[in-house]
This record gives sequence, C-alpha cells and structure tokens, in this order.
Amino acid sequence: MDFDVIFDCNGKVNANDWQLNKGGLLRHNEVDNVLFPQTDYPFAHTEVRLFDCVMPGAVAVMNLGHFTDCMEMQLKILNRIEKPATISRLCNNDNVNYFSIRRMICEFILYVRTYMNSIKWDLSTLEMVMPEINKDVDTLFVSIKRFLNMLHGMPDSILHSAASNLGNKCNQIEFHLYHMHLELRWFLVTLIHSRTTWYQYQTHTLLEEFENTTEMVINDLVHLALKIFDRLSLNWTVNLAQKTPYCCTCTRELWLMLQIFIDSLEERIKTKTFWDHVNSCINRILSKDRTQTIFWHGGMDSFLPDCKNPELFSIWMIHHLSLLYGYSTDGVYLQSNSLRIRSNCEQVEKILKTYVCKGGKDGERDEFDTELKIIILLLYDLVINWWQPRVPIISFLWDCFHKRLNQSFLLQTSGPWALSLEKKSTVDILKQINDRICGKFEHSKESSYGIFLHLIGTFLKKHGKTDPKYWNQLKGRVYTKFSKNKVAEFSENGLYNFISLFITLAITADVTNVCTTMLDFLPSTQESNTEYNKKCNLIWKGKLVCLLLFNEKRLSLASIADHFTETINLISCRKDETSRSMMASFVDVLNTILSNNDKMDLGEHHFIGGWIDRYLLECPKNRIAFLLEMLTNVFDKCIILQISCNNSDGVRKMLDALWCFVASRIRQLVFDPVLIGDNYKIISKLAVTFTLEAVREPATAKKYKHSAVSLFQHFAASIFLKDIRITEYYLISILENGQAVQNLKKEIPNFDIILIQAWIKCSIIGYGTDKEEMKILHNYIADLNDIKEIFVSDYDLHEFKNSDEPILIFIISFMKKQNALKSVQEKFEYNAKCKMYFKNVEKWALLPITEETKDSELAFWIYRCLGTLILCISPTLYTKNQPNDMLRTLINKIILVPEDSMHSYIKQLGKKIFSMIILGLEKLNIKGDILLQAMIRDIFDQYLPILITEINSGCSFKVSDTLLKCFKEAKPEFLRSIFETLMSNFYNISSDNVMHKHSNLITWLIKTLLKEGRRYPKYIAEHIIQVCSPNIFGCYMKIPDHHSHKLHTIDFIDDVIKNPYYEEDKLIREKFQGAISAAVQKYLTLHTQFTFEFMRSVLSLKKSIIINLFPQIEAIILQAEQYHRPNAASLRFKWNQLKKHMLNMDNNS
Repeated sequence: MDFDVIFDCNGKVNANDWQLNKGGLLRHNEVDNVLFPQTDYPFAHTEVRLFDCVMPGAVAVMNLGHFTDCMEMQLKILNRIEKPATISRLCNNDNVNYFSIRRMICEFILYVRTYMNSIKWDLSTLEMVMPEINKDVDTLFVSIKRFLNMLHGMPDSILHSAASNLGNKCNQIEFHLYHMHLELRWFLVTLIHSRTTWYQYQTHTLLEEFENTTEMVINDLVHLALKIFDRLSLNWTVNLAQKTPYCCTCTRELWLMLQIFIDSLEERIKTKTFWDHVNSCINRILSKDRTQTIFWHGGMDSFLPDCKNPELFSIWMIHHLSLLYGYSTDGVYLQSNSLRIRSNCEQVEKILKTYVCKGGKDGERDEFDTELKIIILLLYDLVINWWQPRVPIISFLWDCFHKRLNQSFLLQTSGPWALSLEKKSTVDILKQINDRICGKFEHSKESSYGIFLHLIGTFLKKHGKTDPKYWNQLKGRVYTKFSKNKVAEFSENGLYNFISLFITLAITADVTNVCTTMLDFLPSTQESNTEYNKKCNLIWKGKLVCLLLFNEKRLSLASIADHFTETINLISCRKDETSRSMMASFVDVLNTILSNNDKMDLGEHHFIGGWIDRYLLECPKNRIAFLLEMLTNVFDKCIILQISCNNSDGVRKMLDALWCFVASRIRQLVFDPVLIGDNYKIISKLAVTFTLEAVREPATAKKYKHSAVSLFQHFAASIFLKDIRITEYYLISILENGQAVQNLKKEIPNFDIILIQAWIKCSIIGYGTDKEEMKILHNYIADLNDIKEIFVSDYDLHEFKNSDEPILIFIISFMKKQNALKSVQEKFEYNAKCKMYFKNVEKWALLPITEETKDSELAFWIYRCLGTLILCISPTLYTKNQPNDMLRTLINKIILVPEDSMHSYIKQLGKKIFSMIILGLEKLNIKGDILLQAMIRDIFDQYLPILITEINSGCSFKVSDTLLKCFKEAKPEFLRSIFETLMSNFYNISSDNVMHKHSNLITWLIKTLLKEGRRYPKYIAEHIIQVCSPNIFGCYMKIPDHHSHKLHTIDFIDDVIKNPYYEEDKLIREKFQGAISAAVQKYLTLHTQFTFEFMRSVLSLKKSIIINLFPQIEAIILQAEQYHRPNAASLRFKWNQLKKHMLNMDNNS
C-alpha cells in the first residue's frame, strides 16, 4: 500500500504562476481521497511499514499507542531547532534525514486515517474495534495537537526558511519543521473528519470538534499570513496583489485543499463554509476580541497578534483566498471561469464599513491615500471579474472620498498625466479619463482616487447598462453628495476631481443625464477676477468635455448649447489671458466636433457665431490659421453634403451660420496685415469657397448681402488689400477649376479685365511669390485675345510667355504697339484700354513699401516697374493740362514727397528711377503744359540734393549716373527746356543777394557735363553756353566779394574753353564769345568793379575773348563820356588799367 503522501515545495509563491506542483497533495487526489475514501481496503492481507517496522495492516492498529510514541520521538527531533541550546549541535549534524522523519510520520497518520475509513462502513467491525482503539486515537490527537500548538512560539527564522526551490531535497531542519506543521494540520483535520464519519455526522460533539479544528488550522494559517504582512512595506507604489500571504507554495496548496474540502462538506452536510471560517478569524483581528479564542490541546493560547492595519490585511487575505477559487477541484487554474467561485462581498462590505467608521470617512487615518489605493487595487479584480455585481462595496469606497475631493493628494503626481491643471487641455482631460477606464495607466503612478475612478468606471461599463439598477443605485449615492453651492466652494483640485468623477460616470453610464447634471452643478464661468481665473478655466474645460462626449455619442448638441453660447459671446469680448485661454480651449473642442461629424446633424451651427470676428482680433497670431482651417474644412464638408443630396437641416443651418458670421470677417481680413501673416492661403481658400458658393446658391449669399460679383471684385480687385498673395492664390484657385471660371464669367462680364488688372498688380507688388503658382495666372492672361493683340510680333508674344519678368515685356510691348498705330481713333481706343488695365496703379503700388522695407528687393522691383511704365507709355497715361491725370497722379505719388511727409524714404527709391521718369516725360509736349513744367521743376527741386552729393568733406560733389543718363539720352529740345527750367528756377539771386540753394549743385552738374567732353553730345555744350551762361555771369556780377560763385564762374569759363567741342566748333566759340559780350555790355555800367574783375579773370584764361570785346567796351565808355554819365571817369580809368595789364602780360610773355 502507498502511504507516501507528502507536500513537495516549489519555493516562494510567484503571484503570476498558478501551476501546482505535480508531486503535491492535491494533484495526488488527496482531497478526493478524504471526501470519497476507499471502503474495502484489504488490511487483513496487507503488510505496512511504520517507523521501519513491518507488520500486517490489521495488527498495526492494535499497537497504535506504541506508534504514537514513535511519532512523538520523531517530532521531538524536528522540534529541537526551537531550543537554542541545541542549535550549535544541530548545525554540525548533517547526517539526520529530516525528510525521512516527515515521511514516516505522514505514512503513519495516513495509515490510521485509511484504517479508520475502511471500518466505518462495517458496523460490526466498528463496534468491536472502537473500544480498543478509541483511547489510542485520542492519545494520537492529543500528541498531534501538542505539536501544532508550538507554531505560535516558533522563531521567525523558521518562517524565513520555510520555502526552498530544492523541495524535499532540502536538508534544512527549519524547512522540514515548517512543512511538518502544514502536513499535520491537514492530516489532523482529515483524521477528525474520518472519526466523525464513524457516526455518520450524527454526533454534534464530534462535528463541533471537526469545525473547531478546521477553524484552528485556518487561524494558524492566518497567523502565518500576519507575520508576512508585518514585514511588508506599505507605500505608494506597492501592489499587494503581487505579495501573497503564503510562506511557500505548500502553504498555498494547503489553503486550497482546505477551501475545496470545507466547501465540499458544506454542500453535503451544511457545515460552515470556507469563508465562514476565514471571516471568523478576520472578525477577531478587526475587533481585537480574544474572549472567543480557541486553543489547541493543553498548550499556549493561539491569540492572533495585533495587526497594524487590520482592514487592509483582511482585504489582502480575502483577495488572495478568493483567487484560489479559480482552481478546479483537480488543481487546474481556470481563473474567473471556475465553477467553484464563492463571493465574500458581505465580509468586504463589513470591513469597509469598519474602515469608514474608524476614520476613513473623515480623513483621520495616516497614510489614507496609500491604504485606499492598495484596498481598491485588491478589490478591483474581485468586484469586476470574480463576484456578482454589488454596489455597496463601491458605495463604501465613495464614502471615503466625497468629503476629501479638495485634497491635492487625490491628483496624480507623476507619470505622463502629471501636468498642472492649467496645462491640461480638454482633450487631455478626456483622454486621461478614458485611458483610466480602459486601464491604460501605470498603477504605481496613479492616486487612490484615480484607482477608484478606474473601478467605478469599469464596473459601470460592464454592468451599468445590462441592469439599470446598479447605475440607479450609484447615481443616487453620488448625486446626493453634491449641490451647486457645494461645488462652487470647491478648490481647483476639488473641481478637477469632481469633473473626473462625473465624466467617468458619463462615459460608462448615461452621457445625457450625467453631463446635464454636471453642467447644472458647475458654477458660472462668466465672472472675471484674478482669484477665480484658474478655477474658471478648469470649469470651462470640464463643460467642454461634455461637448466632446455628446459628439462622440452622436447626441444633439442643441440641448446643452445654452450652457456655452452666452459664455462664449462674453469671453470673446475680453482681452485677459484667462479668456483667451478659455476661447482657445473652446476652439480646439469645436474643431474636434466639426472634424468628427460627417453629417452636420447634431446642431453644430449653434456654436458658429459673432465670437469668430472678435476672436480673430484677440487670439494669439499662431491660432488664426487653426481657426480659419477649421472654418474652411466645415464649409467644404457642408457643400459636399449638400451636393450629394444629403441636404439636411443641419447642413443648411451651418451654411447660414457661415454666411452670417464668417463671410464679412473674411472680407475684412484682407485689409489687416497683422492677421494675414502667413495665413494668405487659407484666407484665399475661404474666399474662393464663399465666391463659388455664391455662384451656386445666389439666394443664400444675397440673404446676407453678398454676391459672387461683389466677392470676386473684393478679393481680386481691392485696392488696399494688404497682401497681394491673397489675390494671387485666390485667382489661381479659381483658374484651376474650369467650371468655376465659366460660371463666374456668366456672372461677371468684365471677368477677364479684372484678371488682367490683378495680374499686373501681382506682377508688380507680388515680387518674390511662388513663380510656379503665378505661372497659372500668367498663362491664362497670355491666352486672352485682348492681350495677344498688344504684341506686334510673334517673337514678342513668345518672349512674354517665357520671360521671368513678363510685366516689363508687357509694358514695352504696349509702347511698341502704340508707336505702330497710325489712326488717331485706334490710338484713342488703345490708350483707353491701357488706362483701364493700369487703373488705380498709383493707389496700390506703394502699399508694400515702408520704412523697414525701403531697401528690399521688392521695393526696388516695384520702382523699376513703375519707372518702366512711365518711361514707355507716359503719353498713354498723360492728359494735357489735367492736374489729376494718371501720369501726374502716379508721379506725385511715387516721386514727389511733401516736405512734412513721413514717407521721405520714397526719395531714395525715386532716385533709382529718376532718369526713367525724366526720359518718360521727354515724350510729352512740356512747353504746351504749364502744369507739366511745374511738376518737372518740383522733381528737380526735390532730387537735385539727392542726385548731386558732397564728397571729400564738401570740397567737391559727385553727380549720380541716373541724372547724367538724362543728359546722355534725351533729345536736344527737351534738354534745352531742362536747362531753362534749372536756370530760371534755381540759378538766380534773391532780393537780399543770396543765391538759390541748388545753384551750387547745378554748377557742379554743368562742370561735370563739360569736363566729360565727348561722352555727351555737342548740343549739351551749346545749351550750357546759350542757356546757362547768362545766369552764371549775371550771378557773378551781383554777388558780393569772396563768394564761392566767383571762383565757380571762372572755373566754368575755363571748363568751356577746355571742352573739346569749343576748340573744334567755331560756332560754339562765337556763341560763348557772344554770351560773355552780352554780359559785359549788360553789367559794365551797372556793376563796373565786378565787370572789370570778370574781364581780368577771363583775360587770364583766354585773352582773345577780351580783345574781341574792345570795340564794344570802347563804345560804351565813349557813350558814357558823351552823355556825362556819373561813372564815365571811373569806366575810363579802369579800362585804361585793364589795357595796361594786358600790355604787361604781353611784355612778360
């Protein structure tokens, strides 16, 4: 017969490893052998070995007393470890086979149990044997109990050595002593059970003894668990689910065997359940009541030691013992699918009630958050997966939190969601709650309140909708703890915890009811004060979460829209950071709602309102694109829905809202450079969408005072549009849609003209924009018949199409076409078309140019285009004697700057195209237009100081090339008029003998022209001699001594004489001789002294000039003498001196 039934240890328990040892008792059907023993065992024909003694099985029982003594002796050997005096001796005794001792004892007891089971069904045998062995059986029980009683006095070191991966091969006495305690407890319970069955469970005393023994065994196992619990460190990160109450795998197996055994008996004979025994021990721990303590026979009491945290310990024990119900009776772990599962909810509720009463409710306990976190984690799997749903457990836990919602420790303080509440967006809050419900978080980094929300959320998600009673019970427990006034008193932390709770309930139970209730509870967000700002922002985010939930569940937003619209309209008018933040949160949520709904049937239009206009002005600049993108997407979506015959009421209302609140704002945006920034594409896209929608639904556009014509003209032809890229991208987007072009041409008769005007504008002030995109507009323009007619040759058209600077080719081709026309009528019509194309150029050309951009490539390009325009087609832009014609208006705008103007920087740009302006004016009849003459005078008046500048510290001047270019390329007649304008306006002397401020500049201009010689045409020298000489000589005669002009005049004469054309051309010499002669004759009698000084200076340069003057001078003096002029004598005297000076010059030479 095999009596070798003994525990086989696998070491410490791994909480995640549920595999039982194949050599253990349960897998050897030990429990079944007790419950269903073999009744016909042939002891009469079987020999047994007990304590190395072999004898017949039927005889061995008669020596039960002897074998009991043998057992006690072996137990004493194991028990010597408890006596310090024997420790040193034992340490040296390696020859003792402790496993053999355990096995012999187990074989003996198993033999007794088997024998007792074999005779209990044979009444005659039972009546004969019972008197003989009853006393010995009692002695055996007493002996075993005496040994078991020693557990409570056993050193903790034995418990530390209780587990070994070597199993029964381990030779440590501590290991075998501990496992002997386990085995004897099991065998004692089964022995008493066998004895009880002798009487068919009819003896109350024996049944009571069995239940007391069972409870004492469980009590001892709880005692061992308390030892383990005391050593555990209970902190924030500990997970007691991973810390088991078992010293080793054999302890867990004993618990499991007792559980199966006790519950099986309860089903058969209605004894106490396993939980009854466990709860009895737990109750004594909770109450610390020792009045009902049970004892092993004749030894010390088995008081359970005091527990530092009895409620937590009790929950811990219940958790792990509940998981044992996952085993089937044959040791296979089925988890929560096991048919053996029995709930212990009532005991848990009792424990939680005790916990609440002892301070859990009012926060009187230390380490409250840590305790609750551990408790909830232990209960979570049981409540959700193992036991039938019950609300009271959650209700008791809720009682631990509702008074503490203001406490900060309820918030997560580490991990990915540990942001400040201000930094959490609405989506962040909802995502955190959703992740918590789904278990996507680190338990070690979550607070107790977060774990509680995870529990309640999972509970409602699993059971709330299958049976409404659970939700109704929880709803009543939660809602009754709040009121509007109470919520208003919450701190920021309290509000966040409140919102987290209600959103959790909404997600898992009833979105409409919970969100509506929460919105009613939450305070108003319309107040504005510093202390309330953070709370206000959080309250607003909490409300916005409700919008997200309604959208996720596809519930109508109309029912809760009133909770938002008034606040939105109010905060969009404020300029404080809190309001801006609230608006940003709202826009983010609205974008999510509008993006996720493909039908626009939830009342989204309620949230499109006047706030858009105000928000664009107040929001951070980086938010503008986000809002515009959102509006564009929803607009496109509505149009698609409407076209696809899904023209729902929601779509129509959304389109109405967009027309009402967005269209006008988009029209205004084009005039605000700050708001435009880099948002030109999205603004243009919205503009295109509105324009095309106005074509498709003109009635709707008209309803809100818009039309396709007005929108197209606004975005394509607005004069003061601040960013030309809007017009460019707007037109390109339209041109890429062939059907849109055809539709617009039907609505707008001058469509092509507007495009030509826009192209000109984009080409001039859109320098640096995307050339590839601009090419689309350019190609459309180039294919228009009106444009093709401008080019006089195919080569010019080809060059226009392929040039990188087509606008310049376009302007030059206009000039060529104008020159090629013969008929006056043709020229008139051609000029009218040109003016139409370049209409308002003076109004928009300078818009991009500011003080900051005056030196940019764009500014130079604009002036280059404008200069080319004036140079090539000034006659087309000009209207005679009309002060506000296109040419004069343009020049006044881009060249002439009032003295007190803030735009003086324009002169530096005007300087670069000065020659183009002057040469363009050359093509006009200046002499026939007084206004044009005045304009040229003003141009030189403003630009001479810019074009002729000092160098060498004022010792000389430099004339700019752009000014000299005018004198190289202009025609003689025009140049003569220029010299006349310069002399008549700037080379004269005022009444107080002061020369004009520009006279010196003109002197240096003339000097440069003369000294450059052949680089300039001969007629330049002729015009200077004929036009300039009289003014130069006249100023010489009138200015006082030592004036610099005296020297400049002599230098002028020297420059003329040295000019190559003077030497070559007799006519030029005669004209210069005549100019000097005229000056001498005019000023000789009036300014005698200065005239003779002048002649003396000329004499030193070119004596022949003065010699040729002798007859005229002599005649003037004779006439003065004849008429007795007052200065006749003076004239004669000075004349004689001059002649004497000439004579001396000859002698010296």
